[in-house]
Amino acid sequence: MSEFNELELKPINDLLDLSFFIPAYQRGYRWSKRQVTELLDDIKEFQQQAENSNKNAFYCLQPIVVKQHNGDWELVDGQQRLTTIYIILTYLKNILTLLGKSRYELSYETREESAEFLQDINEERGEENIDFFHIVEAKKAVEEWFDAQDGTYKVNFIQTLLGPHDSKKSVQVIWYQIDETENVTEVFTRLNMGKIPLVNAELVKALFLKSSNFAQDVNDSNIKKPIQDLQQLRISQEWDTIEKRLQDDAFWYFISNKSITTNRIEFVLDLASRELDSEGIIDTDKLKIFLTFNRLLSNSDDKDKPVDVASEWLKIKQCFMTLEEWYNDRALFHLIGYLVSQRVSIAQIFDLHQEALTKYDFRQSLLKLVFSKTFNGKEIDTLSQEWLDERLNAFTYESGAHKLRPILLLFNVASLLANPATNARFQFDKYKLDSWDIEHIRSVASDMPNSKDKQKAWLENVVAYISSDESKEAEESGVDKNSQELSIKLEATELLQATNFNNDQFEAVYDRVRAHYDPDGNEDVDNSIGNLTLLDSRTNRSYQNTVFPIKRARIIALDKKATFVPLCTKNAFLKYYSQQVDKMLYWEAKDSEDHQRAMVEMLLGFFQGVGVHQKELGHE
Repeated sequence: MSEFNELELKPINDLLDLSFFIPAYQRGYRWSKRQVTELLDDIKEFQQQAENSNKNAFYCLQPIVVKQHNGDWELVDGQQRLTTIYIILTYLKNILTLLGKSRYELSYETREESAEFLQDINEERGEENIDFFHIVEAKKAVEEWFDAQDGTYKVNFIQTLLGPHDSKKSVQVIWYQIDETENVTEVFTRLNMGKIPLVNAELVKALFLKSSNFAQDVNDSNIKKPIQDLQQLRISQEWDTIEKRLQDDAFWYFISNKSITTNRIEFVLDLASRELDSEGIIDTDKLKIFLTFNRLLSNSDDKDKPVDVASEWLKIKQCFMTLEEWYNDRALFHLIGYLVSQRVSIAQIFDLHQEALTKYDFRQSLLKLVFSKTFNGKEIDTLSQEWLDERLNAFTYESGAHKLRPILLLFNVASLLANPATNARFQFDKYKLDSWDIEHIRSVASDMPNSKDKQKAWLENVVAYISSDESKEAEESGVDKNSQELSIKLEATELLQATNFNNDQFEAVYDRVRAHYDPDGNEDVDNSIGNLTLLDSRTNRSYQNTVFPIKRARIIALDKKATFVPLCTKNAFLKYYSQQVDKMLYWEAKDSEDHQRAMVEMLLGFFQGVGVHQKELGHE
């Protein structure tokens, strides 16, 4: 759609003297009873809210897209809404006549009988065609709805429906007039295919690019036309630049958890509109952002109090630039990215930013909030090594992912920030787009796969590992190691190729594999946080409950392909945290203890600035 289409808000009252032409490319009326009833309910709810408000308010219908057509208005989009309003006005036409008002006119390029039928809806003709049927059903819905209301409500309703701009309450439409050069069929197709929906972002863009916003103080607009065009072009280009930047998933998932691919700029518009006057606009209105900016920019036509559109655009741009500044600051990127992942809104972070006197204060506020979100509302003053030891000891597999995931994620964030010599960043986009499980590093021996498919998959992983280079390069654990592995491989292969898969044979192979690769597997199940890590669900499902060396080989293979593996997950399987590395193919109780100890030391240093890059976190 053209960047410079015009739009404004119009009360339904201002449409009553207009004529609308519905072209052939549009289908007939198809609203259901439910949709009609929902519209009536929304208007009634608005009316009740407006009566309790001290400010003029309005209920806004979705956009009506029009183009001038032989003195009338070609209705490119919005036929269903305008037809429903027309049916309501037809039902209330006696009251309409008493008020000295008439209905707007609807005409059709190919369905001329529909215009006549709408003026006097005869239920007996409802079966003549599909359009008449839906019109009759809508009329019945209107009648049933009003029958359920108070007897005098019709007058109150129509006063609200047809309230003018300056009334206490009114129903309005977003009037979107497309340029004369637009191809209406293409516009209609794009709108109805959902490729360029008239959402908040599209409508706010049109508000800022209205020609009337520019060169208001110029006597001869022709002389200053290049300046006007340049201002429009600059805002348009900057808008497109912001939209393009937001399409970068690394940036988007730093500030948001929502998996959306279009209209991401609406996120920035919502932030920028927080300080604007939105009183009287229903909070649940899907177009609240647009309506808020429209209220602000509608004053640009007021010569006594003109709105500087360029200045208002600058505020939006500065809002975006703040987000980009945070993204480019490595410490803020990790602190804010972590908080957003824990469902802290960017709006709340903006509030902290505005309250802070210095960058140091801001970062300290973020640290305190990180501590609170990680440890269930506790104050950072609570922190000590003894307290942290006790807290992490209390976290077990039974604590649930909602408690464990923040700790393990923060362990990764703190580990990355602890090294000032690297520019490595946590990939919040990969973390949010993939599904991450809390997985045992050393699997629970008793959780033997119980279905035939899972048992076969488990055996296939064993055979693949024994055949791999990882197994051949593994540390020697005994003189008969190779012969034992070869025997296990042959037995597993034979079972996989057998005509009848024998469960007892599988259990025997399972026990042999566990005994060879996990000789201490009969120990108590280790559900401590030291034996837990973040693992993507795809890997977890395909390698579920397999032994440590097979999981380790899988992590190494992913890392070789540059597939995202959280730093601390990789470190754990490479045994970087273990004080003794003489047994690389085994994960023992002491490895879990060392892993948990590393968590305590890293998190303590993160919050206290010990062993953390202090300059990055604002410590001087």
